[in-house]
Amino acid sequence: MLTELEAAPSAPVSVEAFTEHLRLSTGLVAPSAPEVAAFEGILRAAGAAIEGLTGRALIRRRFKWAVPRWRDATREVLPIAPVERIDALTLVAADGSWTSVDASAWRLIKSQFDPSLAPARGGWLPQIPTGGMAEIELVAGHADDPAGLPDDLRQAVLLLAAHYHEQRHVSAGALSDIPYGVGTLLARWRKVRV
Repeated sequence: MLTELEAAPSAPVSVEAFTEHLRLSTGLVAPSAPEVAAFEGILRAAGAAIEGLTGRALIRRRFKWAVPRWRDATREVLPIAPVERIDALTLVAADGSWTSVDASAWRLIKSQFDPSLAPARGGWLPQIPTGGMAEIELVAGHADDPAGLPDDLRQAVLLLAAHYHEQRHVSAGALSDIPYGVGTLLARWRKVRV
């Protein structure tokens, strides 16, 4: 199970960029505080949807991943990308007691699509206690703020947020899949599963 340890400090696109995209910035009155809050919510929802579709964190933040067993004890692929660093690996026993694994025993293999945890010098990852789990604390994300996001991911967030804004009064049953342009922009960021 992957859990956010902290929320993203900002939406993946600024409210100003979103209002420009919607061409609302050409009006005579700036958006009110409730409108800004609504736009921020729409942008965060669009960002969360993009993250779910791609398995990628947009804005850098901390996560914890709990796993009951290794799929491959020589190299465990992490469920999110890109991973900047792994801060801790902890083994938790069935009774709740835990042991921190020294950082010299493991390493991060960075990859745009399959970052992974591996033993430091070959061999095996530490054995997970029966009925317990391993908890990996990590920092993942493309950028610290919207300006650092790849252009195609930022544009996908803008398009999906605009779609959410335009369809905000439509019942959930009437909504279709993501707009075509969003899917096209995300195509290169999705993992291909065979």
